[in-house]
Amino acid sequence: MRTYGRLLSSPTTTVSLVAALVGAIPIGMWPLTIVLGALDAGGTGADAGVLAAVFGVGNAVGVVSQGALLSRVRAAVLLPLFAVLGIVAAALLSGGVVLAGAALAGIAIPAVTPAVRGRLATSVPGADRPGAYALVNVLFQAGIAIGPLVAAALAAGGLIGVAPAIAAGGGLVAAGLLAVAHRSRLERPAGAVRVGPMGRGALVLIAAAGAAGFGIGTLQVLVPVRSTPAMAGAAFALLALAEVAGAVLLGGRARPGRAFRMLVAGTGGMALLYVLLQLGLAPVPAAVALGLATAVQSLGSALALDRFVPPARIPAVFAVQVALVILGAAAGSFTAGVLPDGAFAIAAALLAVAGAALLGLARRPVLRPAPTGPRAVAR
Repeated sequence: MRTYGRLLSSPTTTVSLVAALVGAIPIGMWPLTIVLGALDAGGTGADAGVLAAVFGVGNAVGVVSQGALLSRVRAAVLLPLFAVLGIVAAALLSGGVVLAGAALAGIAIPAVTPAVRGRLATSVPGADRPGAYALVNVLFQAGIAIGPLVAAALAAGGLIGVAPAIAAGGGLVAAGLLAVAHRSRLERPAGAVRVGPMGRGALVLIAAAGAAGFGIGTLQVLVPVRSTPAMAGAAFALLALAEVAGAVLLGGRARPGRAFRMLVAGTGGMALLYVLLQLGLAPVPAAVALGLATAVQSLGSALALDRFVPPARIPAVFAVQVALVILGAAAGSFTAGVLPDGAFAIAAALLAVAGAALLGLARRPVLRPAPTGPRAVAR
């Protein structure tokens, strides 16, 4: 736990991590806010589903766009500008312009986590990065869990109408916190768009993230359908807790040199678990094991990304990873709806292919650390 002590002793790192937590709350809050708001206004379940889908697409577009811009524009300027758009989105939703409001709400969520991830890659010593990335993952998951609880509490109190403004306000607070901690400008490094092994390596990591997202999407549909509400809730809660526990325990002990071992092991473990789910494994034990495997895979992916991507490009590539997880989850949910008897098998196959590609990537002799120094980052 000394790693975490060293990380939290830095005020800048601590503020960045708090920003990651606060920034994740609107991500968890907005979808349920939009759905409950539509139902409260007299819309049907189909109406709510369309709005949720529009929001999801907007979120994917927004995070990729901001990630790309972070290599050219200071985070302290860019993220507050996008966060202000969230206030506009809240006004549109309150005024009945719901499709535009839902799309803009997704676009406007400030890409705090990619910005924090990029800063940690350049400001934290290599030996402490596993712990730093683990903390980002834990705090992000915590924020994602808190968001729906806030929206549900507001709805229960008859205050769902103010939920969009609160969600948008959370984005503003997170962007403000990051503006305090993240003042440096990341410059576009020479060779950042060069085609070669580094580019292919990043693409494999991004594709593996999409495969993991597809699996989660199948779970989000099939676990509630095939079990009781109480069991489904317990399964998802245990999955989140297991992922958090795994990230904390592994982050304090892992070393960057073991990135590909963790990545391949985590991806392979996830593939095996989806095979077992296809064969009838109960959701609760599967959720615990899947949470642990996801923690291993996520941390390995974060560390491996540092070996393929220059520091100034990490926010952009990480943002694409996040978008692929979102879109992969949407594809997994759709597949589970139309092919419920084969969705887990498809998830297992995608993860197995991703694991094989990662194993081949790990054996390539061209792996090398991403460049650092004054050409990569100007402080």
